[in-house]
Amino acid sequence: MVRKIWRVCRQEGLKEAGRRSVRRVLSWSGDSLLRAAARLEQSRTLSREDRACLARNSTFRDRHAGRRCFVIGNGPSLKRQDLTPLADEITLTMSGFWKHPVLDRWQPTYYCLADPLFFDGSEPMRKFFADLSSRIRSTTFFVPLSARRHIQRLSLLPMEQTCFVAFHGDLGNGLPSRPDLTETVPGVQSVSQLAIMIAMYMGCSPIYLLGLDHDWLAQRGMDRHFYGGLTVEGHPIAHGDLDRLSYKSDLIAVLNMWNGYEQIRQVGSRHKIQILNATDGGFLDIFPRVKYVTLFPEVSPRSLV
Repeated sequence: MVRKIWRVCRQEGLKEAGRRSVRRVLSWSGDSLLRAAARLEQSRTLSREDRACLARNSTFRDRHAGRRCFVIGNGPSLKRQDLTPLADEITLTMSGFWKHPVLDRWQPTYYCLADPLFFDGSEPMRKFFADLSSRIRSTTFFVPLSARRHIQRLSLLPMEQTCFVAFHGDLGNGLPSRPDLTETVPGVQSVSQLAIMIAMYMGCSPIYLLGLDHDWLAQRGMDRHFYGGLTVEGHPIAHGDLDRLSYKSDLIAVLNMWNGYEQIRQVGSRHKIQILNATDGGFLDIFPRVKYVTLFPEVSPRSLV
């Protein structure tokens, strides 16, 4: 194929066009080899049952192509933003969002959990899922594939509403192409990164970010959210106390997280997927900012503050 392109271009005197064509073909070939290598690695580490489980995610590929969605974190800024206009929007929520009072008005389209601690089988975590289930009645969950048997054994989530994602590697080290949920995806530093990758796989654009304050380095003490108290009460490790870790450890973790967000931004740019940060304040400066009030021109700006 490369020789044919080059021969045609030489005959037409388009040497530079030929060079560009060759580079594109080689680049495409290289990407194909990388994808093939990823599939081979996946086949070595996942069982046939696991691969069949991931294959079911194909139903979500480009499901919402060209539609906007909202990835909603749990930062304290959510206390300053009215989420009621999101009732008819595609929403991806996470972790402790079940504590938000807006759930009396609407249910999230998707709900993401990524931290392995959620699936450690402890009594505090079992209570967390019981409380979550009492508030989240209609959604599709996305959780790590490694937790599948644990979820099923303890009936933590309804299996018919739960989908699984397999992680391999580290998002901070690279995201070669648009995420494919039928294969492994890079491991994340934050569940919000998983939610964004899910939205990308579904073809959403623009992807608006809310509640991603990411202010851990600006304040010490307890990790803050829109709700009071801890995400999981009484857990010995999920304590939310930032002072228990050295500041250097936090610096390294946040740097790796920022690297992951940069990888997401670059892939989004290549695929013309807009990712915009509508959080009220915060420190996540990887993505362009947009004011939340401008996304609902039919709603009074005063009611959205």
